[in-house]
This record gives sequence, C-alpha cells and structure tokens, in this order.
Amino acid sequence: MFESLAHSLVRALDAWAACVDGALSKGRPARKTLIRVLEQERDTPGWAARAPIDGPLLSYWLRGRGQLLPGTKHNRLPGAEDSGAVARALKAHAPGSAGRLPAIGREISDLAARIQETSGRGWRRRIGESDFVQGGEAGALPRQRGERGRRDVQGDGVPHVRGLWAPFGHSLEEATSFVGRAPELVAGRALIERCRLVTLVGVGGVGKTRLAQRLTREVAHRFEHGVYCVELADLHHDHSVAATVTAAFGLQVSAEQDPLRELALALQGRKVLLLLDNCEHLLDGCARTVRTLLAVLPRLRVIATSRQPFNIGEEHVLRVMPLDVPLFGGGTWGQEDATGGMRPKSSAVALFADRAEAACPGFRVTGANQAAVIRVCRILDGLPLALEIAARRLRTLTLQELVQRIEYRFRLLGPGGGERTAHPRHRALRALFDWSWDLCTDDERTAWQQLSLCAGGVLLTDAEQLCGAASTPGTRDPVSDHAVDAFTTLSGLVDKSLASRVDVGGHTRLHMLETVRAYGLERLRENDHAQNAVRRHRAYFLDLAARAGAAYGSAEQANWLRRLRPEHPNLRQIVTATPPAGEPAEAVLRAAQGFWLHCLTSGRVGEGAQWMQVIIDRHPCPSEPLAAVFSWRRAAWVAGFLLLMHGDHDNAGRVIDMADEPLEDLSASSSRTAMTVDEGEQTELAAAFLQLRGLAALMEQNIPQASTYALSSLAAGRWSTPLLTQPQCLAQLSLAAVMQGDHARALPLLEEALAISVTRGDTWHRCYLLWILAIIHGEAGKVPEALRLLQCALRLVEEIGECMGEAVLSDTLAWLLASQGDARSAALVLGAVDRVWKPSGVPRHFGFAHMAAHRRRAVDQVRQALGDTAYTHVYKEGQRLALRNVLETAFGGHEELDRHYSQCDK
Repeated sequence: MFESLAHSLVRALDAWAACVDGALSKGRPARKTLIRVLEQERDTPGWAARAPIDGPLLSYWLRGRGQLLPGTKHNRLPGAEDSGAVARALKAHAPGSAGRLPAIGREISDLAARIQETSGRGWRRRIGESDFVQGGEAGALPRQRGERGRRDVQGDGVPHVRGLWAPFGHSLEEATSFVGRAPELVAGRALIERCRLVTLVGVGGVGKTRLAQRLTREVAHRFEHGVYCVELADLHHDHSVAATVTAAFGLQVSAEQDPLRELALALQGRKVLLLLDNCEHLLDGCARTVRTLLAVLPRLRVIATSRQPFNIGEEHVLRVMPLDVPLFGGGTWGQEDATGGMRPKSSAVALFADRAEAACPGFRVTGANQAAVIRVCRILDGLPLALEIAARRLRTLTLQELVQRIEYRFRLLGPGGGERTAHPRHRALRALFDWSWDLCTDDERTAWQQLSLCAGGVLLTDAEQLCGAASTPGTRDPVSDHAVDAFTTLSGLVDKSLASRVDVGGHTRLHMLETVRAYGLERLRENDHAQNAVRRHRAYFLDLAARAGAAYGSAEQANWLRRLRPEHPNLRQIVTATPPAGEPAEAVLRAAQGFWLHCLTSGRVGEGAQWMQVIIDRHPCPSEPLAAVFSWRRAAWVAGFLLLMHGDHDNAGRVIDMADEPLEDLSASSSRTAMTVDEGEQTELAAAFLQLRGLAALMEQNIPQASTYALSSLAAGRWSTPLLTQPQCLAQLSLAAVMQGDHARALPLLEEALAISVTRGDTWHRCYLLWILAIIHGEAGKVPEALRLLQCALRLVEEIGECMGEAVLSDTLAWLLASQGDARSAALVLGAVDRVWKPSGVPRHFGFAHMAAHRRRAVDQVRQALGDTAYTHVYKEGQRLALRNVLETAFGGHEELDRHYSQCDK
C-alpha cells in the first residue's frame, strides 16, 4: 500500500514539474517575472500566514521527485493552495498549464495526507531512499528524462525483449494459491488471441484483478516486447491516466509533449500487452487512452479490469462471476480422501478451505462440517474476497460461531480481517460496496435500494415500474417517460455489475447477489424514505397477485401462473413480514386470491396454507363495507382450499365456518334494496363455499354429503369464474361417481366440465379432468386410451409447470404401466415421483383413498414381477432421476402413443 501511494506521489510531483517547466521554457514568464506575480498573492485573504513562494522554493518544486531525495531540505510540497496560486500567476501567459495545475496540486495534497496517515513520521525519507526515486535521474529536466526513457523502450533501434514488468504495489507474483476459474481462463486466452481490448467486468471482490494477473502470466509468452501493468486505484482524475500509463513504460514527458504520442512513438512495431487494473472510477480517461493507443499501435493488446465496461467499439467484455457454490441437497459436492478430509468440487468451498487452513492450521473440510462451510459460501455468494476475510475470522471464531454471525456480514468482515497490504477498498466487505455506492448516480442509488427489497430477482418491466418516478399499482406502460428514465438507471446498475440479467422465456430478469442486496437494504434503512420504498414494493407485488387471481378462470390462466412463479420469494417476503402502518388490509386480502392456484401448481401447498393462516389471523373479517367483507371471504376460501390440500382438515373446517358467519349476518341485517346491489357476488361466494365443503367431504370418503354440497352449489345458478366453482363441482360429482364405480354417470359430468374448461381456456383444471377420464378408462381395462389421456394431461401440465399435477398423473401412470406388464418403467416412475410428493406439503393423492389404492396395486404388481431386491434397486434409481426425464423414457417405450400425440389439442 505504501509503495503504491508513494509511486503515485512521485508521478504527481513529476507531472507538476513538467507542467510548470513547460510553461517557463517556451518564452512565457521567466522565473523572476513569475515570482513577482506570485508575490501579489500575499495580499489575498489567508495567504499572509504562509511562507512566500520565492525563487528557491520554485526551483525546489521544479525538481519533481528530486524534492524527496535524502539530504534535501524538507520544504512544503506544491499542494492544492500553492498550485492554485501558481496557476493564477500563469493563467494569462500559459492557460493550458494553468488549467492542469490545480488538479495536480489537489492530488499531491491528497496523496501526502494519505501517506502521512498510514505511515507516520519518516515517510519522505523512505520514499527518497527507494529505487524509483534514486534511479529516476531527478535532477534532469522532464524532457531529457522522456528522451532517455524512449531510448530505453526502443533500445536505440535494437529489438529488446523485456520480461514481465509491474510498478510498485502491483506484483504479478502469486503469494497464495489460485483456485478455480478454468472456464474464464480458457475464454480469456481465446479473446486475447483475437481481440485487442478485453475488459474483465464484475462486482467488487469477485476476483477480477487476480484473474487478470493469472491470465496475463499465461499469455505473456506471446508478447516478445513485454507485459506492462498499471494500477489505477489511487488515481483521482481522468486526465492522469495517459501520463500514468506512459510513466509505466519508463517515459517522462514535458508539458508541451503529448504523453500518448510519445508512447506511441516508443512502441511502434512492438508487440506489447498492457494490463490496466481498477478502471471503474476513471472510465472516460481509460477509454480515451486505450482507444488512442489501439488506433496507432496495431500490435498492442490491452487487458482491463473494471466494475463497468468502457463501452468503446474495440472492447470485448469477459464477465467475471462469483465462484460456484454447491446447492443444498444437490448431490455430492466433494470426495473424501484417505485422511477423512473432503476434496471439494466447488471452487468457493475449495477457496475457503485453502484460506482457512492458512489462517487456522489444521482446519479441514469434512463430512461433519461441510454443511456449515457451504452455508458460509452461499451467504457470501461465492465472492472470493468475502470468503478470504471470513476464513481469517476462524482465528477467533469456531466454524459454527462464524455461521451464526455471517448474516451480519458487513460487521463481521470488517477491516480487522482484511489483508494489510491490500488497498483500503479491499480490506473490508463494506469498503468494497462503499466504493460502488460512490460511483453510482443518485438515481442509481435509489434504484439499488428499491431493488434490494426484491427477493429472487425482478423482471425488467417490473423494475422499471418500481423505480419509475411516478410508479403506481395498475400502471403498466413499459414505454412511458418514467419507464425510459428508469431503464437508463437500471442499465447503469447492470453496467456497474451491481445487477445481472438473465433471459427467462424471452423476458429480461434482473438479479442481485445477496451481498449486494444486503448492502442496499442497509443503505435503505438509513434513508428517511425507506417506508415509502417498502410500501411501493408491497403494493406492486400484492397488486400483481390480485390480478393473477382474477384471471384464473380465463385463457390468461397459464400465463399468470408462469408469471407468478418466479415472484414467489417476493410474495413470501411480503406475507411473512409485518405490514407497514397504514397499509389497507384489503390489499393483502385481494392478493390472497392469487395464492391458491399459484401455491398448488408450484408445489408449495404447505407454505401457502401457512401464509393464509397468517393472513386470516392478522386481518379479522370486517363488519363493513360489503366490498371488504367479500374480499375477506374470498381470502377465507383460499385459506380453506389450501388447508384441505395440505391435509389440515380441522383448521380448514374452522376457517370455512368462520367465513359462513358474515354471510348469515349480512342476510339478517341488510335490507332487500341493499342486498340487490351485491347479491350476485354474495351468491357466488355461497356457492364457492358449498363446493369447498363438498371437496372436504369427498376427501373424507363421505360421498353422499359430497354430492349434496356439489349439487347445492350448482343449483345456485351463479358461480365464481376465478375460483372455478362450476367446473370443480362437476368434477367432484364425477369423481364421487368413479369412487362408487358408476362410470356411466361420471362420463357426461366430465364432458360438461371439460367443455367449460376448453371454452374458458382453463389449462389447470383440464389436466385433472383428463386425469379422471384416464382413471375411468384404466379401470375399464382400456389402458392404451388411458395412457393417451395421461399423455395429453402431462402436456398441459408441462405448459404451466404444474408440479402437483405431474405427481398425480405420474402415480396413475405407474399403475397403468404395471397393469400392462412394464414393471421396470413403473418402478422408475414410482421412485422419481416420491421426490415431488415429499417436500410439497401435500398428502399423497390429496388424501383420496381411492386413488391411493391404485398406487398400492402398482407397487404390489411391480414387486411381484421384479422381486424385492430388483424393485428396490430400480426404485432408488428413479429417486436419483428427474421425474420429467423418467416420464419421457416411459412414454418412449410405447411408440403407438406418438401417433396419437397430436390428438391432445382436440
């Protein structure tokens, strides 16, 4: 760190001397004239207390780095105030030099203060004794040094091959092991071969510098005239980039010389690789410098690291992502060695293990602690810098204590765990993102905070609405002025590597690393407008769920089910959090209408049931107005439905009974005139709860009562389309008939229900109607026809990604395959479908005993055909496979089905 700052200070002093000397040497004011002008500065306020700028002091400053040589009097350096005075004195005669001087002076003041703060007394002597001052020929004028430097690079016309060269503070030697990154290195080597500028882009702490250094070492042999590396982290001004790059090649130029022109002359015909590190805060300066050099040096190649691309035509971006992290329950993640330790397959785990062993000798990743290590790696998003700092904390904490505290990552991974020689921005996790925050515009910071509330990512169109200046629920114009402004802001976050984009079904979805989100949330909590951001987030996604629920009885059902699925983490976050003060209960109750089919089709029935219990308990039924009462009752229907699917019949019955009370009270207390306004909706809700009671009775094998409730619901004459009341009642009656063995009564009911579903475009319910039809044909011995119906149903299930429907249909498929004698395929399906049922929170076959009997018969037939040992082996093989793949294999064994596949659309 000291050497890096010292090197920057030496460059700044040389630049100051070159700037002033160039002005003096072109016949402009002589030194004596300049001194007389500077004496007038003493009359300005605040100057009288300072020593004058006389001839000896000016000569001292014109020595550049020579000011720091041992034995030199320790006069003040030409800092911000002195440089401002000299610039004013030069302004009339040398405006170009005068314009550059104040910025150089500010840089000198800043660097001197930082060196003093980090190194204490004696720092000038340390710099003066260093090689880059002692060997810099400080007594020579800048122009002379530039001419000699150019000869050094050109070798007086004689080809001179230089090895790897790096300035102080930027060594290419690797002090620690390099882990992972094989794909990036392969891609990087290929890009360097065919592209002239490769920019490694990624979020802070992702390992861009380390990857660039390794890549540079691997391709260095291709560049016979050398590799040069320039660290830009300590520069503060774009205009300093060109001079710094030129100085890295050993060239010093005078004020009237263009540093890039001099460098281009020196490098003509030479094959050189230039590495520019940490460019994100100097994008304009870096872009201009690189474009200029590439235009005149055809054999030059440039590797750059930045959190944001340069956005110039020659650039090819290599995205640097976090290290891969194993998923929980995702199979084997490592191999055990002879000592009981694990050899991780995950690069993140391997890096953590390596750095942890270095910090705490004897540490190993074992089968006993692997879950804890994976949790640390996952919470830290596989960010190498975060993992390295976390590993050092094992000197103080046990692994379990680290896991317990890792949620507070910014506090835990503070400066005390960072590498002492690293740049201050790389010593602590918070410092990394403080730097990213500083590089953002105000709009980008606001968007970062808003998007940090989004769990699991967010669609670009949703993000535009959330971050737009006048976003309100229900406004969905993707090309409004506010959306255009938000798009520009969001593009900035993507460019700065704070958000990444993925293509999901042709739509752009933005994702933030959890660490980036956590930083945004911390910043949001410090903001006076935090509650407004929370309300906007909740209102937007609650409205989204409400609109989905209203469309469940239409041809848009499938689109809305696919639309809500990736938003499940956002919905979970909203439902489980305490609502902000002032949020209307009706907003949550309306949204609940979208939960029933979403939770069922996505295999999250248990979670959905918990959500609805929270909502019903948190928001008791209001007494008025009617619209609020109806919203509550529709939410109660959703709660009852999901509780029934979850197998919690007691709580389902309690909620259904609670929901019937408001209807009785309204009927008793409201006048006929008032009732006529909403009697249609009241009738629909009454019919919906009769259907729900019928479903509960059907699950309990009470067929007469189930039929009575369903018939009463159908007799209402008006039904809720979004709740699919009418087709569900017809399906329940047909299923009751199937359970009684009355297929003749079941078929016309199913045909009527199917006609309704097809007319409305209801995909979900059609799957289950085809399922019941397949059971009827299977029980009648018409197995090929049953298999064709199942295949059609599975095609619809695939269209909406319906997890539970796929499980129900697969169990029935296993029964049909077993009855046809295909025991192996049946056993594979039985094993694979178990992986769907167990985590869903749903009783097998939704608790229908009649359907469960089919599965038991299938298991008995397969066991008898294969034998217990072979059955167990094949069953376990199925458990290791994806259900969709098993289904394709199973149907692939029945070629006659392919000829009828097109009939599924009829």
